[in-house]
Amino acid sequence: MADKWDTIIIGAGIGGLTAAATLVRAGQRVLVLDRNPHPGGTAYVYHRKGFSFPMGPLGFSQSRLVKDTLQDLGENKELKLDRVRYRIKAYDLDIPLSPSIDEMAVSLSTLFPSDAGSLRTFFNHVTINPSGSTVPMVNGCEADGVSNFAGPASDYLDREIKDWRLRRILGSIGTREPYSNLTLLAAMWILMCQEGIWFPADGMKAFCDRFVMAVTQHPRPLANRGGEGNGSGKISLNSEVSRIQVERGKVEGVILKDGTQLIAGSVISNADYKATFTKLLDNRVVPPEWYRAISGARQTGSIFQVCLGVNSRKTDLSCFKESDRIIYKRHPSNDQNLDWESLELVPDTFSAQELEVSLWGKNDLTSAPTDGEVIVIRTEAEYLHFARYRSPTERRTPSYQAYKVRLARALIREIESLLPGIEGAILVMDIATPLTFEDQGGRSEGAIAGWSWDYEDFRDNKPKELIQTPIKGLYMAGYQAFSALFMGGVPTAMESGKRAAKAVLEGSPPAEKFLFPGVK
Repeated sequence: MADKWDTIIIGAGIGGLTAAATLVRAGQRVLVLDRNPHPGGTAYVYHRKGFSFPMGPLGFSQSRLVKDTLQDLGENKELKLDRVRYRIKAYDLDIPLSPSIDEMAVSLSTLFPSDAGSLRTFFNHVTINPSGSTVPMVNGCEADGVSNFAGPASDYLDREIKDWRLRRILGSIGTREPYSNLTLLAAMWILMCQEGIWFPADGMKAFCDRFVMAVTQHPRPLANRGGEGNGSGKISLNSEVSRIQVERGKVEGVILKDGTQLIAGSVISNADYKATFTKLLDNRVVPPEWYRAISGARQTGSIFQVCLGVNSRKTDLSCFKESDRIIYKRHPSNDQNLDWESLELVPDTFSAQELEVSLWGKNDLTSAPTDGEVIVIRTEAEYLHFARYRSPTERRTPSYQAYKVRLARALIREIESLLPGIEGAILVMDIATPLTFEDQGGRSEGAIAGWSWDYEDFRDNKPKELIQTPIKGLYMAGYQAFSALFMGGVPTAMESGKRAAKAVLEGSPPAEKFLFPGVK
């Protein structure tokens, strides 16, 4: 392994790989380091007894941006995408959630005629701008189609919508109480209905491999490199960074966990934003106000996930005939508050939450053997509740395994009416808690979608770019490199990678102020 590089990138997630490929094509020598044995970060898959399960995203939006970016990186093989279809089965309703915005407005107006006028007004705002662009701009520019919205979604919907069920559907694209501002809510409806959610036809693993190829096999010579040759990229897996080296306010390189020192003029961190500043940097080199801000900035919540490899002949999958993902709540008005401070949750109360149930194998045809299918169940879960099951040695306490199995079994029982026969069809079960998403996914506190979307934390009508840091030569990539996921996780990460690479090439100066959501 060479000791000196133009740029070192920490983390082989989608954002880090996009940045690496961009820099390689600009003629740089780039090293990507990742502690995991696989590239792609949480966009990758993992395997259990012949089945493949998702680590993170179940699809992505902004298909045009994704395709164009891959082409720009030299990946000319056509990327074929399939549209992911969503439905909501709750409140005794069964409604498609991903038709066009006009079709969505008509469908809901038929079901809620007393709110038809207000529905038309709401969806009139949820449109793309006249230019047809669907990529939100940042730092002083309006996000497409949402500039007319301001204030909390809950206030607007409480005032305009009579039916409480409709307020929840509009306010969360599900069954939850509205929690974001109207700008972000409108952007989410655009992603769901206008842009669509897509899945690569050859699966997420092959999708991640495209970025690897772009880094390692598609360099482009530059005439202005002074005879130094073409750019080159190397990805080193199972290589964990323990420290980012900083001298006199400027990045000098990194030190690996095994003590190896690597020198670079620039470093891009595709690691978790909080972990970068609280674990990979000596706090003496970080401005105190920045350290306090990043430590206190709130993030989105985490989830509890159950992945099932099932015998498709032993369960009825007909509920997925017209959809791939179902937002499900069996009890129409069961909104019991979970006591997350209790030692253990009541499993049947836990399972009464909103569930997202996905037929993962319908999109990823490589995920299961013959006569097999993959079902993924997700629901909200609080990190601090599960954190008490972490022992002082960072392992799990003895009761952890049995407890998470009880919760998983409750979720499976809950969806039995949706998927008759599911309990008897299970061949493989894998369970992830917020601790899993923190330890395996590298997400501090298991946060699954970056910075907090709650209105009290994020009130801006425009997303902010968080690429630059107070350290000269240190830049950020990944979905946390923007203050909100207006484009969804994967395209946001890709956009961040392009911008981080641009900042490196331009030698962008250190940031003078922090723009994290929820920080005054």
